Amino acid sequence: MKHKLDSIKELFPSSLQKVDKILWTGKSELERLCSLQDLSHSHVTVQANGNLPEIGTQGIIWFPYFRIFPGVVCARTETTFTVKFENLDSLMKKDLDYFLRARETGVEKPRPGVIARGLLRTVYEVEKRLPGIEHRTFSPEDFPWSLDFEKNYTAIRSEVDNIFSHVNVDSIPLGIDQVPNAHSVLVAQQGQVEPSAEKLLPTISRLVANVPLLANAELSILAPGAELRLHKAKSRCFLRMHLGIIIPKGDVCLELEWERLEWKEGKVMIFDDFYPHRAWNKTEHTRVILMVDLFRPMNKWQAKFFRFAQRRIVPSIPKIPEEWLSW
Repeated sequence: MKHKLDSIKELFPSSLQKVDKILWTGKSELERLCSLQDLSHSHVTVQANGNLPEIGTQGIIWFPYFRIFPGVVCARTETTFTVKFENLDSLMKKDLDYFLRARETGVEKPRPGVIARGLLRTVYEVEKRLPGIEHRTFSPEDFPWSLDFEKNYTAIRSEVDNIFSHVNVDSIPLGIDQVPNAHSVLVAQQGQVEPSAEKLLPTISRLVANVPLLANAELSILAPGAELRLHKAKSRCFLRMHLGIIIPKGDVCLELEWERLEWKEGKVMIFDDFYPHRAWNKTEHTRVILMVDLFRPMNKWQAKFFRFAQRRIVPSIPKIPEEWLSW
């Protein structure tokens, strides 16, 4: 499926006052470029071509630099539709307030520089040409190497249990975003398995090293009460694999565009984390998965370009504590 955006610069502007185009994505759709008609703290009205979403459709409004705001279509005409914002968290409300004030007053924090904006635009333009970008989830059978993680689940579980036999969950480093109760154990970064992971997690490291077009990998740990806000990746060049390792019974899941994806111990799932998703663990026990990011299938020049861009887009994962290697 092909789709075109005529005003790509408006998604990565030097000034928010100049923005009059934003994106809308409904469930299972590609993003659509819309003309901004009206914006407030409660709703946004846009003009768009083609078939407009029905009233009651859930979706995401994308502001410049891919800030996302969930909402539901509450009104429409022949050429416009209005989205009422719903379930905005504190950071979304802050971003929306900043966007409104910047448009009204012209006072705004410095935006990314010319080089950064150019890189972001180029990444987005190249990604639009990749195959399968309309899909949210993928069958593990289409990625035969992923089934090796299932076959080696017993050994993987033993390596994870070894960590918890030495430390409690509170002693494990927090992940990149420093979300409370969301911890991380580094396995691979920038396409390379970490030497410390090879010592601590030999089976996991061996399997991760065999992932074609590997980007990053980590053990993702949600302690009881952890909740990851609605978010998305900065790039759609990746796909993400989850292997369920320790999955407690109860209310614990991944939600991708309002669809619950249930983790199962010893089973993998593969999805595109460019689309909005969130996760939570509302049980009394810790949830552990192996999370592997890989570049989606693409030609060699695209892979080289995204390897270059990854070093500037994806932040570093906290390393394994050195004292763990003496166990």
